[in-house]
Amino acid sequence: MRNHDQKIKDMSRSVLPSTGRKSARDNRKTIHRQQRARELAAVTAYRRDGEPDSVTPDVCGTYGPDITQMVRHRRGQDKAGPLVRWAEATISADPVLRSAPRADQVAYFARLMPDTTIGRHAVQHIEQALEWHERRARCKASRSTAPGPHVAALERQLRQILEADLHATLNTGLRQLASTQETPATRRPYEVCSQARAAGT
Repeated sequence: MRNHDQKIKDMSRSVLPSTGRKSARDNRKTIHRQQRARELAAVTAYRRDGEPDSVTPDVCGTYGPDITQMVRHRRGQDKAGPLVRWAEATISADPVLRSAPRADQVAYFARLMPDTTIGRHAVQHIEQALEWHERRARCKASRSTAPGPHVAALERQLRQILEADLHATLNTGLRQLASTQETPATRRPYEVCSQARAAGT
């Protein structure tokens, strides 16, 4: 950063040095070359066809999906890390912004960024990052954090084994468990713990 006043400008421009610039240009050339070859083949076949009522070939372009995929791949290689970390730090430092909906957070950064292609590009990366973080938080909240009764029972057995100084017996049982797959793995740990505890009594 050159100085504080230019921070926003520098953050918006920091996304531009994509690590996939050269490969994106090469892929675009290949896509256009393949499209020109398809158009030439269609026109050549049409000219060779002697039937006057034959259908005119469609040479308007069928490479739209290929270009879209190429753009997505290049955008996935953009250097968006510094920009996203700056946006997250800005949100964390402002209680009002932190409690605001995602749309309002994105609108806040859209007002900060210049209304240019570079600025809109940076805002899109911020929006995608915030959406991903929001989706990940929802998934984490939907999971049950409390361990099941079988997990609690296993933890209790392991604590008893460690307190009884039966590490070697437990390790031997675990090695045997890894070498044999006779029964489902969901029941075997309990058997190993039971055997280790029995060996200590």
